Amino acid sequence: EYWGKLLGCAGGWFLFDITFYGNTLFQSTVLKQVFDTNDDADDGAPVAISGSLQENVCAQMAVVAAIALPGYYVSAYFMDKLGRRNIQLMGFCVMAILFVILGVWVKELGDTPTLMLILYSLTFFFSNFGPNSTTFILPAETFPSNMRTTMNGFCAAMGKLGATIGSGAFKPLADATSLGTTMIVCGIVSVLGAIVTYFFVEDCRGKDMDGSTNDPVAVNGDSDTGDVYSSAALCGGVSTHDAQAGCGELTAETRMQGPAWSMVVYQVHDTGRRRMAGQALEKRSPPGRGRSRQLQA
Repeated sequence: EYWGKLLGCAGGWFLFDITFYGNTLFQSTVLKQVFDTNDDADDGAPVAISGSLQENVCAQMAVVAAIALPGYYVSAYFMDKLGRRNIQLMGFCVMAILFVILGVWVKELGDTPTLMLILYSLTFFFSNFGPNSTTFILPAETFPSNMRTTMNGFCAAMGKLGATIGSGAFKPLADATSLGTTMIVCGIVSVLGAIVTYFFVEDCRGKDMDGSTNDPVAVNGDSDTGDVYSSAALCGGVSTHDAQAGCGELTAETRMQGPAWSMVVYQVHDTGRRRMAGQALEKRSPPGRGRSRQLQA
């Protein structure tokens, strides 16, 4: 039942970390090629920290960070407006476009290194305003509470596997081929991330953490206080679907008394016996707004 969702959450995290950690750890290598600063120093030697922007790798990395950082705040602002799925999908798509532009027109952009620096920085901006802000949220809202921690841990482990592959393969690939080829490969990985997100990641906006708010059995709420009651307690804390499968026919009855009163009574009919599978939830009305009473199944 959850294989598709697991593929979407774990696969997106895996693919994203390949490109993100590869580009982050070897950022100075990319920037040296962008500005054609092929010095005689061996790999691993200290980078330049003085001179003009074209010579100062630290200043170039500062520009990348300055452009990338606002992506987190933009992502936080639009997190509920656009939804985690849409932000991740958009981020992968824009990253793919930018990486392909950098790879295909690397020679032409070499004549205007400042423009190339901005385009390269934008890949980090849309990483932050994209998968870097959503991959660790999606598992928490996608899976039910009885398996959420395990699935989140597995997805995170897949992300670390992707980071290992990206970190280990990025520089050897760039040395064996070229910067343009490496950027195109990053673009292909981003396209795969967009495909996985589009087909296997669910938009969970407007849904309870254990089910859809459109399901009257799964969730009932108090319109006056905003309190929400979930049927997760049924049959050991599983979802409504699993409760029906494991406990028999599940029915719900809602009774109200007063504008601030709401309660749900759950019953299970199992082999001719009637027993309570959940609990009656009662909220008392404010003084003067109706007398509350206990309802028993």
